[in-house]
Order: sequence, then structure tokens, then C-alpha cells
Amino acid sequence: MEHSEKSSQPISRIIESLGIRLEAYRISRGIKQADLAEKAGISRSTLMRLEAGTSGTIDTLVRVLQALDLTDRLADLVPDAALSPLDPMSETGQRRQRVRERKTDPAPWSWDDGPDQ
Repeated sequence: MEHSEKSSQPISRIIESLGIRLEAYRISRGIKQADLAEKAGISRSTLMRLEAGTSGTIDTLVRVLQALDLTDRLADLVPDAALSPLDPMSETGQRRQRVRERKTDPAPWSWDDGPDQ
């Protein structure tokens, strides 16, 4: 599937697919819904809805991923943005200082056009 095809999928299909993957991961680890729900601090019915792709919140998703020891995967959801040279903020979060060349005083100007006149 190409990127344009993925981005044109309905949101409901993406959520359903995520729920199916969560359920498959839980089952592959031999974890019961009730046990995972308890560890995540959510109700079993909330977990069932999340796995079915019918509802859920970011909070619920993060709780379940944390209970499955998958929080390190959250960084993969949104890649780091590369620092743009046009970005006014530096990597440290402080404003970059504009470096200006120091102007030197040129030789004094005069009307004299030639040497030793």
C-alpha cells in the first residue's frame, strides 16, 4: 500500500486496525482482558471498546501501552522534526543570537582623487 492510499483511509478503519493489533498483541502474550484492564487502570468494557476500534481516548491508549510495556513505541507515532535553519529556536530551546559582522571604519573619505595632489 502506498502512502497516499494509507492517508486516504477513513479514521474509523485506522482505529479498528489499531484495536485489532492491540488485541492480537495482548493475546500473543497470554494476557486476559480483565488483567490488562486492571493493570492499565481502566474497565474491561473500555478495553473491549478500544480493541474493537469503536471508541477510546489517547489517555486510554497510553494506559494500555504502558501496561503492555510499550511506551517506548509512542515516540514512533510522530517522528522528530528536523531542526530547520529557519527555525527561530535553537536545539536548547533558547533564541539563537544573530551574528553580525563588526563594521570597521573605512579610511576617511575626501574629495582628493589622486595621489599627492
